[in-house]
Amino acid sequence: MAARQRKLCIITNRYPAHPDDTASPFIRDFHLALKRHRVDVTVFTPAYPAEYIDTPAGVQRFYWNGGGQTVGELNLWSPQGWFSLFSFLQQGREKLFDLIELERPSHCLALWALPSGWLAYQVHQEFGLPYSVWCLGSDIYVWAKKPFFKQITKMVLNQANHLFADGLDLSERVTQLTGRFCQFLPSQRALPRTKNESFSPLESKFQNFLYLGRWEKSKGLEDLLYAFRLVVDQNPVARLHLIGWGSYGAEMKNLIELLNLGSFIKIVGKVDVPTLSSYLKNCDWVVIPSQGESIPVVLSEALQFRKPVVVTEVGDLGYLTRKFGIGKVVRPGQPEDLACALLEIAKDKKDYTKAMPELLELLSIRKAVDDFLQTLGWKTSPARKTAAVSVF
Repeated sequence: MAARQRKLCIITNRYPAHPDDTASPFIRDFHLALKRHRVDVTVFTPAYPAEYIDTPAGVQRFYWNGGGQTVGELNLWSPQGWFSLFSFLQQGREKLFDLIELERPSHCLALWALPSGWLAYQVHQEFGLPYSVWCLGSDIYVWAKKPFFKQITKMVLNQANHLFADGLDLSERVTQLTGRFCQFLPSQRALPRTKNESFSPLESKFQNFLYLGRWEKSKGLEDLLYAFRLVVDQNPVARLHLIGWGSYGAEMKNLIELLNLGSFIKIVGKVDVPTLSSYLKNCDWVVIPSQGESIPVVLSEALQFRKPVVVTEVGDLGYLTRKFGIGKVVRPGQPEDLACALLEIAKDKKDYTKAMPELLELLSIRKAVDDFLQTLGWKTSPARKTAAVSVF
């Protein structure tokens, strides 16, 4: 395909408002990596309230009546939730059609089957434009299980030219839903190395565990807090640092106080990327206690700084952690098991870092871009050759 035809429109539920935004940060890296491969990329995404907006050229945001919520946060048990959803779909369809007529891309890539995939499907119906769908977890694990949305999801996926998913288990779920092949395409962001090597936000006299992600019950935070109460009863030098934000924040703070963990847990909140890198560089272990994930971005972030992990047996987390020997695996929703794993890894002398470079290559955004362009039949720029990595 000639270079002038390599014109892509990415349709996505989220796009980071700025480089430090934690809303699906891998999308920005994927977008910029495509541009480095000389692909002409336009991004279409809804507008959300943010501290400030600093996005690359070519990102178009459309406004809708969402009341500051993301589309995934809408309460569809209420009439207002449905009104906001219809506003999203109506405004999105109208503005996207205008963009397609202006930019004339040769392919669309929808991130999440719903609602971005539905918008790509509408473009296909109106303009005959081919599209692909990159499934990213909630669209399949949550929405595709709901009767009404399941049928729409299947329609969107079955009309797509190519199907991708950012997890091995997720790929299998998509194939089960559609009867079609779904290619594994990892989601990752690259974090910068810290510039100030002498600075550390953590005290080295403690054993420092790090949680990084959304503050939601579904992320296993409640389990982690109960587990950490058991940990510090036996290991008083253990410390837990919580980076992120979310709807569970107020309840989380109350539980920390109730469990008398104020001296052992630091609530960090939102941080910029350099500070995040500093925490990852100086912590000892990363904890991913989620009750439902595919391959969360935080896993690759821990690998970039060679940090062992304690994860739950959900999605691909347990499988990859065991296969590459990068940490310990426990059952989700079991604070006692989680506490035991945290205590054990703190005493363990095993080197968990040996296979981390291999797994990091498997999850790299560079590989994701190469695989995506090759699947579309678009030639990629010459890249450094690496040994093949098997995940099976």
